[in-house]
Amino acid sequence: MKSRLLVTGVFLLLTAATGNEAVHAWLEAASLGTLHGWAVALYAALKLAIVLAFSVFVFTRDPARRPSRDPVAFAACAAAVGAVVLLRRPGASADTALVLFGELIAVAACAWLLLSVLALGRCFGVLPEVRGLVTDGPYHFVRHPVYLGELGACAGLVVAAPSLWNLGVATVFVGAQAIRMRLEELALAEEFPAYAAYAAATPRIVPLLSLRRRLGPVAFGRGR
Repeated sequence: MKSRLLVTGVFLLLTAATGNEAVHAWLEAASLGTLHGWAVALYAALKLAIVLAFSVFVFTRDPARRPSRDPVAFAACAAAVGAVVLLRRPGASADTALVLFGELIAVAACAWLLLSVLALGRCFGVLPEVRGLVTDGPYHFVRHPVYLGELGACAGLVVAAPSLWNLGVATVFVGAQAIRMRLEELALAEEFPAYAAYAAATPRIVPLLSLRRRLGPVAFGRGR
C-alpha cells in the first residue's frame, strides 16, 4: 500500500506540473484569441490528459501477483513518464496546421490507448508486473496495445511541436518503452508457459502484421 501511495504521489506531482503548464497555455490562448493560441492550449491539455490518466490507472490497479523490484524497470518507467512531461509545446512561430495535425494523431492514439486500458481493467500496471488475465480486445491484434497508444500519442505531440529537444525526448521515450516491453514479456513468459506461443503468433506493436499471424481466443495475464 505504501509503495502504491508513493508511486501515485509521484504521478500526482507530475500531473500538477503538467496542469500548471496547461492552465498558463489556456490563459494565454484566451488572451490572444487566435487559432494558434487555442491549438497550443489543446496541446497542453493533451499532455495533461495523458499524465493524469497514468495517475488514475496507477492508483486503481489491482495488486501484482509478483511485484517488480527491478531497478531497470523503475528507471525505464520514470524515463517514459518524465519524457512526456518534458515535451515542449509549440512555439509562437509553429505552423498552426501542423500543430492541429499532430494533435489529431495524438487524439487518435489516446482513443486507442483508452480502449486498450479498458480491456485491461484493473490489471493495468506501470511496472512489468502480471496482475490478471486478458482474453480479447486490442490484445488479440498486438501484444502491447497500451504501449502502441502511448507511442502514437508521443509521436503526435512531437509532430505538433517538432524540435531537436522534442526529438531527443521522444528518443528517450521510445528507448524506455522498448525496455518496458521486453521486461514485461519476460515476466509474462515466466508466469504463463503458453505465452511463448501467443508471442510467436501475435505482433509486438504493429497491428497490421496480425492479419496473418493472429490466433483465436487465448487468455494471458499481463501488467500492461
